[in-house]
Amino acid sequence: MSPRPPRSAADLTRLVASQTIYYGAVSVDLTLTSLAGLRLAPTPLLATLPLTLITGFGLLASVAAGLLTARYGYRAVLAMGGGCAVVGGLLSMIAVYADAFWLLCLATSLLGAYRSTGGYIRYLAADLAPDGRKERSLSIVMYGGLIAAFLGPFVALAASRAFAVEFIGSYALVALLGLAAVPLALTVSREPRAAAPPAGTNAGGEDDAAGPATYREGRGNPNFVAALVLLPLSGALMTLVMAIGPLANVHAHHSAELGAALIQWHLVGMFAPALISGELMRRIGPWHTSLTGIGITLLGGVAGASGDGAATMMTAMICAGVGWNFTYLAGTAFLVRSYSTGRGSHLQTVVEGATGAVSVVASLLSATAFDILGWRMSNVLVLAVAGPLLVWQQRYGRRNARVADALDLSVASARPAAEV
Repeated sequence: MSPRPPRSAADLTRLVASQTIYYGAVSVDLTLTSLAGLRLAPTPLLATLPLTLITGFGLLASVAAGLLTARYGYRAVLAMGGGCAVVGGLLSMIAVYADAFWLLCLATSLLGAYRSTGGYIRYLAADLAPDGRKERSLSIVMYGGLIAAFLGPFVALAASRAFAVEFIGSYALVALLGLAAVPLALTVSREPRAAAPPAGTNAGGEDDAAGPATYREGRGNPNFVAALVLLPLSGALMTLVMAIGPLANVHAHHSAELGAALIQWHLVGMFAPALISGELMRRIGPWHTSLTGIGITLLGGVAGASGDGAATMMTAMICAGVGWNFTYLAGTAFLVRSYSTGRGSHLQTVVEGATGAVSVVASLLSATAFDILGWRMSNVLVLAVAGPLLVWQQRYGRRNARVADALDLSVASARPAAEV
């Protein structure tokens, strides 16, 4: 194997910074947008519309981002996402200052477009990594989320009080973060490109053309199927628990401080395992890593179903975050293995779209689920989904692990990232 280029470390550092900026901006949205909507909305029934538009428009934009990546490359799409954050942040400032609810809705739709590009940061990191280090690069990029989990909510609240009109400072922060994301994306030194296979060959079932791998190619690869099942369902479970936790905290008459701690430690649980999960996956592989993540999610469901005390709620929230980290990393590794370097944009679009759609449904149904089922039975619902997922993943891996390893295309028919 050729020596690792020194600039790989610089590129990975830029991508970690990009991920930190991304989750920092997202934390502002999660922390304050519903509050801003409540202040500006003509009726309380519309208070969560700006936050819903971030999620809904982000789902549509995630598909567009994948298609644009195939045409223009990762760097351009990530830079465009940063530009959307700048414009969305500025329009949000104007909306808050002018008390214009519908302008806030437009602005948050643009912030949703930026949010849709965040998932592609990890794909770029994997494509730029040397053979044998893709999983490690995926894990390192997630460090950015850990930094944002600790700092984001506190910075967002501090910024909201920086100006006489509440929330202007927070959205100014979003605009500044988006502005910083643009040069970080554009100065990544390389753009992954696929190498055309030799004439007459068909590596791992891929077509001879060096264009993006198609869904028809992906669905015959057990790695892609595993990613397409694992990432949407694990994301939905994490979203459901995260959305219900604060509601359950109020219903159980716990303190507001505990409510904030539940979210903070849930976020820490989502990203802190990245310090070890990459190395763990290198040692035990994505199949066992995914089973570990689902198992941790089940433990959280058991804790939540056992009661609504502070300790059990905290355990459930942390386990939901940690379980998601392992399954997210393993699912991404499966997806990266289903295409050769530079050919993943269309398959990424399918998985990102499916993950976003299922997470939107989970988010929209979470309040209804809590209202009907309560905290404990909502966690039984988690068990009802995670249990069969664990059985399926175990059986599917047992039947297809060897085939999946043989069809690991992340090291097949690829050349080093092209100089641009």
